[in-house]
Amino acid sequence: MQMIGQPLKQLAAIGLMSAVLAIAMAAGGAPLARAAATCTWAGTPDAPTGWFTVNPGTTALPMPEPGKFVATGPLAGDDPRCQGEMKFVGQVDAGSTCALASFEGVVKGLPGVARFWGKGNLLVPSNLYDDAGKLVGVENANIMTQYNSSQTEACTTPEGFTGPASFSSLVELYK
Repeated sequence: MQMIGQPLKQLAAIGLMSAVLAIAMAAGGAPLARAAATCTWAGTPDAPTGWFTVNPGTTALPMPEPGKFVATGPLAGDDPRCQGEMKFVGQVDAGSTCALASFEGVVKGLPGVARFWGKGNLLVPSNLYDDAGKLVGVENANIMTQYNSSQTEACTTPEGFTGPASFSSLVELYK
């Protein structure tokens, strides 16, 4: 009976802490961070204009070694930084699969952003960092496009999913 009671006590404590936090936030606690600028990268979900590749391709099995990753597309938005072409150049980490991948590398074409790191599947969020390693934004890519849906079977082949594949994304910059 004690073994069952302990997890229930832990759940109750977590629930109580969540409720206290919610009340504190509603009563004027710490405000949520808001983006200083929002850019679209590579179009919109209805009209994606970005392209990415992975070499070697990802499969249903974990990658034995890292693969080269490149994503590129036009930036748009009201902020002056949201102009031109942005490019991610890096790697899909060893151990990644079609179902879940982690990736990292350098960012080109977005002032104040030097590196990216992300982990995801169909919606692929990335943290964006400046030269000093400070988190300066997030990028949320949508890779489940009409164009890519016909390529998902590539995950079951020895070559895997390599692209080129389309995407669109929303970029939020904190400063």
